[in-house]
Amino acid sequence: MSELPFKCIGVCGIGQMGAAAAVSYRRAGYRVLLWARNPNKLAAVQQILGELDEWMTLHISPAASSGGLIEPVENLTHLDEQADLVMDCIAEQMDQKIALIQRLKSSIARNALLITTTSGLSITQIGRHSGTEHLLAGAHFWNPPHLMPLVEVIRGEQTPPQLIDRACALIKSIGKIPVRVNRDVPGFIGNRLLHAMWREAINLVQRDIASPQDIDLVARLTFGLRIPAVGPLENMDLIGLDLVKQIHDYLLADLADDHQPLEKNQQMVEQGELGIKSGRGFYDWKARDPQALIERRNRQIVHQLEYLKELDAL
Repeated sequence: MSELPFKCIGVCGIGQMGAAAAVSYRRAGYRVLLWARNPNKLAAVQQILGELDEWMTLHISPAASSGGLIEPVENLTHLDEQADLVMDCIAEQMDQKIALIQRLKSSIARNALLITTTSGLSITQIGRHSGTEHLLAGAHFWNPPHLMPLVEVIRGEQTPPQLIDRACALIKSIGKIPVRVNRDVPGFIGNRLLHAMWREAINLVQRDIASPQDIDLVARLTFGLRIPAVGPLENMDLIGLDLVKQIHDYLLADLADDHQPLEKNQQMVEQGELGIKSGRGFYDWKARDPQALIERRNRQIVHQLEYLKELDAL
């Protein structure tokens, strides 16, 4: 096994992302210091970490190293003084992330690498307002983070290129695939693609063109089946860019181009129809089992990963 690029990693936050990151680092052989703002949650996290580790061993692969360990710490200063990389995994609130990073006095003084996990917040703004533009990179781990093999690594406007190199080396060391986002734009790569599709899906419901069930079926059982093997730009090359232009000549003008949340989305939020958390969204979740959907999703991801590994496509 090659030498790890860091000796000690500090993980701040023990939600889904923080727990998955801590376990992934430990399984790669890292010493991990794990901190949470709530000491009670920190005390209860060991069972969650153990269950996650066991699930990954059973469904993904055995740990690459037995030399890693996770040390829960109640004192942020202890983590700050020892870690040579600190990853912020707290809630996606910019002011909270800035406040946390500003507390990392020792890490900043030692020029330790700082990584903030976010699905779309500006890395440039977080770095600028925390005074860490020269030390901060962004990382977007996709949900579920213990399964998804790819991580977007985001460069802020003032992030040194060599720092992005180090962040990518970290991602590779835990068996994931880093993708460099060279410009810090809202949503990065994946969420810009995803939310463009979501906007169109909501628009189709709003215009009563099809039911939510049929829209989901079309996505799942057509282009959704081929996307793991053929990306959108590859697919355009396959069918011919002249045909793409021909379709765009008449189609693009009719696609949703709203610059604010769609009316249907706003109405549902106002009515308290928030999805699983409220029991109703586009579907009636009092009549459906959300956990069964999550388990179906996870089984499919594992199955797809196994297939891609067989093809040597990962």
